[in-house]
Amino acid sequence: MSNKKQRRWGFAVAVLTALACSLGLAGCGDGVANSSATTVAQPALPGTPAVPRSPASAPSQKALVIGISGVQYTALQQAIAQQKAPNLAKLAIVPALAGGVSGTTTQQATLAGPGWATVLTGAWTNRHGVRNDYVGQTIQADTLFKRIKQAGNWKTAAFDSWSTLSALLSPAISAGYVDAAVDCAGVDSCVVDAATKSIGAGSADLVFANLSGPATVAASSGLQADYPNALATADQKVGQLLAAIAARQTQSGVNEKWLVMVTTDQGLDSTGTESGLPLLSNETAFIASNRPLTVAGTTTAPGAIAAAPTLAQLATGATQADVTPTVLGWFAIQPDPATYAIDGTTLLSGSAPRALTSTPGADQASLALSWTASATAPAQYQLYRDGTLIATLPGNATSYVDSQLGKTANAIYTFNYTLVASGIAVSSLAQISYVQPVLLDSTLAGGLIHFFSFDTGLADAITPSVSLQQFDPASTTTESLIADNFSGKAMQVASLNSAANALNGMKLADDVSTNAQFSIGFWFNSNDVQNDSPALGNKDWNSGLNPGFIIAQESNGAFKFNVGDGAKRADLSIAFTKNTWVYVAMTFDTAALTATAYVDDPTYGLQSGTLSLAGMNVAKIAGIYSTIGLNEDARGNYYSRGNGVLGTMAYNDLAMWNKVITQQQVLSLFASKRSLSSLLP
Repeated sequence: MSNKKQRRWGFAVAVLTALACSLGLAGCGDGVANSSATTVAQPALPGTPAVPRSPASAPSQKALVIGISGVQYTALQQAIAQQKAPNLAKLAIVPALAGGVSGTTTQQATLAGPGWATVLTGAWTNRHGVRNDYVGQTIQADTLFKRIKQAGNWKTAAFDSWSTLSALLSPAISAGYVDAAVDCAGVDSCVVDAATKSIGAGSADLVFANLSGPATVAASSGLQADYPNALATADQKVGQLLAAIAARQTQSGVNEKWLVMVTTDQGLDSTGTESGLPLLSNETAFIASNRPLTVAGTTTAPGAIAAAPTLAQLATGATQADVTPTVLGWFAIQPDPATYAIDGTTLLSGSAPRALTSTPGADQASLALSWTASATAPAQYQLYRDGTLIATLPGNATSYVDSQLGKTANAIYTFNYTLVASGIAVSSLAQISYVQPVLLDSTLAGGLIHFFSFDTGLADAITPSVSLQQFDPASTTTESLIADNFSGKAMQVASLNSAANALNGMKLADDVSTNAQFSIGFWFNSNDVQNDSPALGNKDWNSGLNPGFIIAQESNGAFKFNVGDGAKRADLSIAFTKNTWVYVAMTFDTAALTATAYVDDPTYGLQSGTLSLAGMNVAKIAGIYSTIGLNEDARGNYYSRGNGVLGTMAYNDLAMWNKVITQQQVLSLFASKRSLSSLLP
């Protein structure tokens, strides 16, 4: 390390230590050396471990991370205001984004499994691979425990109340990255007892303690009744662990400096439900610490709790992914740009760049990178792609376009970008779906039954006397024309009616599924607030067994493709990116007994899957309503019957053929970036 870097690091340590001492934290003068006598583990050159505990008179770095499952931020604020959480009230508390960045590959369900995977890796689901709470998954990214073990001779411990979390960590435990692991199977007192013993014995340098009481109560009785008491009980257990640290520091010969962090796996909705939806309350987690936390130039000191955020504030603030890099920074483990893959950044320094994101260029051959500048402008930024330095940028830069990706073959490519400033890093896994320039397949003009471009209204370009209609003729608010992805118009359909038996959405009074072969394709754009909501179909979506087919929008950015005949059903799910135009198609060949679903997406590329119609009465695929609904099922009153989640969907270039269109034709519809209307007279 250069002398310049050593001086910079020493200054940062001195500032943090001085802040901690001034606030009465860290036990300065109480078993922990003061800043003038402190020599912490010095960060090594990139790629090499830090050297801990040198010299012998310096305090040992220790960290306790407490994870409390199922804490809603507003409920936490209320508990502190009502003095029911006195131990958490002593800490600095800030809201933290759960659920990843909306509309990107980092977006993940606001569920316990993905949340804890992010907390313990500093990465989102596109790295750690955990997408739900199902047993059998494991964390695929490097965990905090592994990084701590590989960086020095530190010991680690994990005590979990939620057994699924122990299962998620099983590869790290089996590999020896967790020296002591206990699955307490839902008993929080077991967690506290085990963690207290570990802290008192000094057997671990990093202790992770997971409590599940609030989540258990919320799942059974919501946020009323016993939930405030569950938060109070969890706070008491936090107090026991803080007391264990205080007792440890009074032991003879003990010279330790502790970082304490408390966080949660997710927010909860207004009823206390773990719905997984991208709602503000679900996406608002929290991070608390015995050290001042700095986010976007604002420092929250211990004893203060930040206000509940808006969605915009949440998107630019702290995230669940910040816990791991904050702990790594506490142990003075410097990032190695060659292998760094952590999406969060430390909250202990105002020099940290944040929110590194990428947007593919229109040609899918370049990436526009952007980030939130650090509060303290660095001298410069170093930007790495897959471990190779590609640019050195001035300290006031907040964006960069990487147009030298060098990819020419059709494929989905991923790139790991790492931005470094003042020895602090943040990474982002970017993705492009590169396709060589594609022409719109001219044969798509053949076999068209209906085509709605929406450029001049709702009329069919093939048979102008046919047009899309509202289920409720009296409604004037269901549909509107908006700007599309071809410099023309698209149709936006809002699901607005909620009264009993009210008709809603749009319909085509011609069910093309009476053809032995048929295909339906359209461009689609949604903000993904819907759940189990029909996008297009000819059936009663009250049950997937009902006769007919449907393309429905599920939560968390996915389509459900379903076919049923009244006795048997076939289903398929395909992911899509919200708030952008994607192409959706479904083809049927009743003679071959197959249906094929396609989604061509700027993030995920072309995805497809087959639904087997074997054993079905294919004559019943035509349903019984002779109608195709848009943002509704074929009856037109799906939402008013209490089903699904109301929302707005946009459609463009809705086409229906009396033939099976091919995968290459679907690719051309998406990749040519041209409207099908360009092929018509």
